[in-house]
Amino acid sequence: MITGYNTDVRHGNRIFHVQTEDKGVANPKIETLIYVGGEILDSYRGTYEDLLAEFPLQEGVIQARMDDQHKSVIRDIKNGKYDTTPNDPLLAERSVFNDKPLDQAILEYLQQEGDTDTLEMVLDEPMLPKFGELFQVRIRARLCVSQNPVPGADVTIRLISSLKKATTLTTGRTDAEGQFTTKVELPPSQPGHCALLIACASEFGNDEIRALITA
Repeated sequence: MITGYNTDVRHGNRIFHVQTEDKGVANPKIETLIYVGGEILDSYRGTYEDLLAEFPLQEGVIQARMDDQHKSVIRDIKNGKYDTTPNDPLLAERSVFNDKPLDQAILEYLQQEGDTDTLEMVLDEPMLPKFGELFQVRIRARLCVSQNPVPGADVTIRLISSLKKATTLTTGRTDAEGQFTTKVELPPSQPGHCALLIACASEFGNDEIRALITA
């Protein structure tokens, strides 16, 4: 099984998380999942069964096919494939509740124009959560241009899964230095794809970071 890809794509007023992974030669599929707000918006599955006749099987060829599929999905997002609300009522409801409020969309637009100092979260070290462990979360909230800390920002840590609804693990606020530190208990290994989603919100805007939970 080959290491997959995880990319956050900001488009319009939403952040799409694109995750692509190899299911292994026993199930020669390449699966790409698209998340918005911790819920699966869409999925795409390719195959490399045609490559199994080659021996020895070259991992580089599979990796290239994964890369192409991952980039293709990201290109679809940026080209506006998911700009309109889906016809499926359930997906439409998810879209409504996952869209950021108008004031946040305006802040992000102004940030892109270079006129507004908005909130961003920073990690001092990579997040590597593992199933069945007590995991320490340490983030800093600051303004992206001035780099000033953002005290009193609301922080929510959720467990998101491809097989069930997201659950909130803990909430809190950043301290006077814009820092937030806590520990969360992660569940034992379970089917599907799981990740930690850390969201931070203040009058200066919102930001989020997610990390896949591994065995």
